[in-house]
Amino acid sequence: MAQQGFQATAAVPELEAAQVAADKGIRVAGYLIDVLPAIVLGLFALIPIMGPIMAGLLLAPYWLLRDITGSSLGKLILRTMVVRKDGQPASTGARILRNLPLALGPAFLIIPFLGYFLGPATAGVTMLVEAIMLLSQGERVGDRIAGTTVVKK
Repeated sequence: MAQQGFQATAAVPELEAAQVAADKGIRVAGYLIDVLPAIVLGLFALIPIMGPIMAGLLLAPYWLLRDITGSSLGKLILRTMVVRKDGQPASTGARILRNLPLALGPAFLIIPFLGYFLGPATAGVTMLVEAIMLLSQGERVGDRIAGTTVVKK
């Protein structure tokens, strides 16, 4: 049993040598690039009554599926990608799961009237927690949930 633990530990440095984790600054910059299309989609919320619902229907899938190919717009520009923590390619399900916290706020906008309050509040708290986690721990809550990380290409 001790030998298996040694083998697993010995394999990790080889993967780390091949892939370098993206630093916090690059990850924040990638997120800010990803926010730009979200701002454009969020403009639908300015339309009276149905606008927030339309914005929720556009923004929730945007945040949920932004890494579906392994790299969002920000990650493509900054040459980073999502992988499993062991360095192997992340599955489509893991890439979607890691973005679930970011999609929750916009999803609440779909609920008529109540969503006007729940959506922004949830999105604000989620962004705050994600930012604190990224800056203090080097990974987002979504990364912990999905077992993923972001590395340089």
